[in-house]
Amino acid sequence: MQSDEEKELAQRVGKKIRYAREHMGLSQRQLGKVLALSDKAISSYEVGRTLPNMHILRKLGEVVDRPVAYFDDSDSVEFDLQNKIKIIEKELLEIKKLLKEQKK
Repeated sequence: MQSDEEKELAQRVGKKIRYAREHMGLSQRQLGKVLALSDKAISSYEVGRTLPNMHILRKLGEVVDRPVAYFDDSDSVEFDLQNKIKIIEKELLEIKKLLKEQKK
């Protein structure tokens, strides 16, 4: 049985898993398939019933393009800003490529 602190941690981590999954446009089933887990396992993580182990968090981070530290809520505001900058930089590179192609 989880303590109140463990439940709160599992719920915070679960919210981040859900946000990252949805941000990538993946369903629970799709994410589960990539991680070799059931959609029920993903759901269980997202609602905070269970907490994924480090191995799962590492694999999850690779799939949703987030470091494992993202799932630890200690520096979430700073990480969110860094992640948004990273996404914008990727989008800018894509725009540059498209503009170069149009000039040809």
